[in-house]
Amino acid sequence: MNEIANNSKKKTPLKSHLRLTARITGTIWVVFYLFLIVVGYIEGLQSKSNTVSKQPDILLIASVACLMIALTGLLIAWWRAGIGGLISLFGFIITGVLFIIDPKLIFSLPVFAISLLPSILYLVYWWLTEKSSAENSKS
Repeated sequence: MNEIANNSKKKTPLKSHLRLTARITGTIWVVFYLFLIVVGYIEGLQSKSNTVSKQPDILLIASVACLMIALTGLLIAWWRAGIGGLISLFGFIITGVLFIIDPKLIFSLPVFAISLLPSILYLVYWWLTEKSSAENSKS
């Protein structure tokens, strides 16, 4: 019995560090992407006042929509790590695919990989939590 208590104490710091790291990196990404979106929107408003209006790019709109879904997933992951991590992971992957498809959009593989980091950390944290709760229920 004492062995089980020692094992659960050893796993707790790892899970709490994973959760803290996921929350910090996820919050940084949410703030960073929202800043870029707001700056791009303001810049677009200022440039449209001087030029003729053109058709919006459908891939750009879809990319921003998927990015917003991914950011929403990071916010949901604060309370529900599993579902929020999955939403965020799929949102970032779809955004990356749309960025690869559209030649006008800039795609950076390192930025894409770093964007996936909080989602993966949330999923690993959720998996470890579910695994430890299943082991505790068996005991």
